[in-house]
Amino acid sequence: MEQFGVLTLGSRLKRLSDYLFAQVQEVYVQCDIPISATYFPILKLLQTVGGLSVVEIAEQLHLSHPAVSKQTTKMIKAKLLEKTVDERDQRRSSLRISAHGEDAMFRVEPILIELKILIEEAAAFSSRDFMESLAQLEAQTMDGRLADKVLDRLHCIHIESFKSSHQDDFYALNMAWLKAHFPTQITEYDHLVLLNPQTHVLEKGGNVWVATRRANKKGGKDRVLGAVVLMVNGNGSVAEIQKLSVVEHCRRKGIADALLSHVIDFAMSKGITTLTLETASNLNAAKSLYRKHGFVEKTPHKPSIYERTDIYMEKQLKDAL
Repeated sequence: MEQFGVLTLGSRLKRLSDYLFAQVQEVYVQCDIPISATYFPILKLLQTVGGLSVVEIAEQLHLSHPAVSKQTTKMIKAKLLEKTVDERDQRRSSLRISAHGEDAMFRVEPILIELKILIEEAAAFSSRDFMESLAQLEAQTMDGRLADKVLDRLHCIHIESFKSSHQDDFYALNMAWLKAHFPTQITEYDHLVLLNPQTHVLEKGGNVWVATRRANKKGGKDRVLGAVVLMVNGNGSVAEIQKLSVVEHCRRKGIADALLSHVIDFAMSKGITTLTLETASNLNAAKSLYRKHGFVEKTPHKPSIYERTDIYMEKQLKDAL
């Protein structure tokens, strides 16, 4: 439809609306929320202002009276709303959100917070051309993964050792990070490690961990949201942290922090006394994370194999077992 420009604006907005409602509904189903995504505007309005008539709801939401009447009838049957008849005028009635509806809205709130963050990020572009902005929003949101992204941000992660079933996701999330930050500085060694961590990490005495969201459905696939590599050097007293990465839509959710804490605890349990890593001066979030965990900048003992790194850091594990 994009090729027809403004002539298909209405169809494109309807398509985007239908897609968003469908994705939100999928999240509700996965989280056992007993409401339809289309109920939200009415529920939120009544939760905010209290009892209103169908006419008043239609006016405040700028919807047609028949549409609101049809929707509220369904919501009453679902026990989400309660209808009260005016004692002074039996022809008048008002609708209020029920206790069941309040409970559903309470459970929906965390979903809405994560959904708002993702959509705001998708809509954060500076174009002054509305049609160009719409195309960018469609590209950012209509990839079929919005529901999964919301669920990724909602659920707890599990840190586990690398398995062959993680291979494709391990490669994809690391390569996405490299392309986003250093698209012209991806090395052959990056490809070797990411394509075959079994040979280039595990068989050399290293470790790989992934942060996953467990599959919601039986037989489903766990989703890999982050990963980290630890390579042990020399006599086993020094180890280097590599390839710490998190999928873009789950950043600032504590996943990198959890992975780094896991590596530090593991290193201490193995008697490793020094952890090292390399990073870049333009990666402010990464530098803050490493400093939070006690890493300090040092003069490197040897040149880095990566052109993209210009900071070397160490952490002494004084309490190593």
